Amino acid sequence: MKIHPLLLALLLVPAVHASPAEHDHTGTPSHSLTISGAVKAPGELDLAAIKKLAPKNTGPMNVICASGQLKGKADNYRGVLLTDVLDSVVIDQKAHKDDRRMVIVARATDGYTVTFSWSELYNTEIGKQVLVAWEKDGKPLEPGEGQLLLISGKDIKTGPRHVRWLDRIEVVRMP
Repeated sequence: MKIHPLLLALLLVPAVHASPAEHDHTGTPSHSLTISGAVKAPGELDLAAIKKLAPKNTGPMNVICASGQLKGKADNYRGVLLTDVLDSVVIDQKAHKDDRRMVIVARATDGYTVTFSWSELYNTEIGKQVLVAWEKDGKPLEPGEGQLLLISGKDIKTGPRHVRWLDRIEVVRMP
């Protein structure tokens, strides 16, 4: 029996905890973003390095949990596209179309984990609004959100892929 690569990735990634908008405990704020896995330049990007990438603004955005309940609002998040972060470390393609077998895993200091496929980030509207943010409504993020967070602004329910205390991105090549 052959398992679809994205399904396999979801099985291999640790279970996702409750949506960050739904849990009360606080993660440890990270001061950098570690990038690892199938990339040519793995390493750590501090906030200053991330800010050197092309900044983007989301405009008004709601955080809606998996149940559909509104959990938070922002007039604007400021950050950089996740694809720009990935492009800065260069995904390591071993063969033609290898990137289509990639799964991107975003992890928080509290263990919260979400996934994206390469195709989702680079070939859909979703990828145009997956932001690694450092600012909300013109101010640095609150301590309860960490120094960095990830939000997927084109998701219908933004809460499940709202990663507070973001500290790690891993690019996984599926078999």
